[in-house]
Amino acid sequence: MSARFDPGLADWVRPLAESLISETGFHRWARLELLQIAPGEAQVGFTAGGEMLVFGKYVHGGVLNGLLEPPALLALLGHMREDETAMTVDTHLQHIRSVLVGERVTMTGTLLKRGNSVAFCDVAARVGDTICTTARITKTIQSKAS
Repeated sequence: MSARFDPGLADWVRPLAESLISETGFHRWARLELLQIAPGEAQVGFTAGGEMLVFGKYVHGGVLNGLLEPPALLALLGHMREDETAMTVDTHLQHIRSVLVGERVTMTGTLLKRGNSVAFCDVAARVGDTICTTARITKTIQSKAS
């Protein structure tokens, strides 16, 4: 499946977004897929299985926690400059229901507010229409090191 990119995104966003997914070992291990990206919103997905499962055949909460990060950053990219970087400084999440083996999970990140040096994002992980986990992720925005 090919990701959908909003044509209004800056030219540098697409290669960065693609490399975030394809070149990060954890994302490759989870078989995370970039589904779509637009300024202020991004969507990624994966299918639950393999080593991400715990006894009982559901996704380990820590794995899901880590996979909630990319859609938040991706949603923010369309509101950043190429010379900026973002780092998570706070995460609050709630696991509402388990993700079971074989289930397809879609995670949507939404930018709530971007200031000069901080941004607030929401991420919802869903199986179909059912919310499994929600997260509020706060990111600090800085100039990239030279």
